[in-house]
Formats: sequence, C-alpha cells, structure tokens
Amino acid sequence: MQKYAIVQHIARFLWPPPDERRQPPTSVRRLVGFWLFVLAFGAGFTALGWDDFDGSFLMALLLFFYIVDDISEGVPHRWPAALAAVAVLWGASRLTSAVLPASLDDAWAQSVAAAVGVTLGSAVSATITRLPERRPHRPVEGYDSGVGGQDPR
Repeated sequence: MQKYAIVQHIARFLWPPPDERRQPPTSVRRLVGFWLFVLAFGAGFTALGWDDFDGSFLMALLLFFYIVDDISEGVPHRWPAALAAVAVLWGASRLTSAVLPASLDDAWAQSVAAAVGVTLGSAVSATITRLPERRPHRPVEGYDSGVGGQDPR
C-alpha cells in the first residue's frame, strides 16, 4: 500500500474530499503584507543589479508560491483563482511593459511591469477565493414545484 500513498496525496491536493471543510482564504492583512514583501523583494533584487537573478521573475515566482499555497490549503474557488491570477499576471505585465517609456532602464521596466502584474494577479486571486460557495439546492420535503402545469390539489 505504500506505493499508492503518493497517489493519494496528489489526489487530495488536487481534489480534497467533498466532506472536508474548506479553509478560509488568506486574511487581507496577511495578503497586504505578502504583497508589500514581494514588491520590496523584487525591487531589492533589481536594485542590486545581479544578472543571474531578475527581480521581475522572482516576484512572479513568489505569486506562484502563494497560489500553490492556496491550492494546497483547499480554499474555495482555488483553481479558477489560480488560473485567473496567472492570466492576469501575464497579461498585465505584457501590457505594462508595452506602455512604459523607452527611457526607463530595461531591468526597472521589467520590474515595474512585474509589480503591476503581481498586484493585479494577487488582487484577482484574493477576490475570487472570497466569492461565496454555491450550495446545491435541495427541495423541501412535501413541496411540489408544480412542474408539468398541474395544480397539486
């Protein structure tokens, strides 16, 4: 049975059991702290000017870790939030880098574009994970919906 344990862990990561209670999304205070840390981290690496480490790449990577953390915790709407956050990160970064002036240094232009993408991506992810969950509608016993055009009396 040991060889199937990894499969069970992966299945639980992707699809938690339906009877398991969902974790609440990350608090707004913690999310704002994370966002400020990511921006400072990316700006710090860009300011250092290391060729091996790009601040924009590290900001996107930290957002990706945040998304994986939400997925592993099983917050509501985690998969749509992850897909939307990645799409917004990519799109906003591309659009921002297209409109930035050419006089800006290339490393700083990429960092500013990544900061905009990370900001919007984390905002989209936080918004989607806070949407109310849809509960299946169960009809009340003894209630006839009147389907078929007949009066229940």
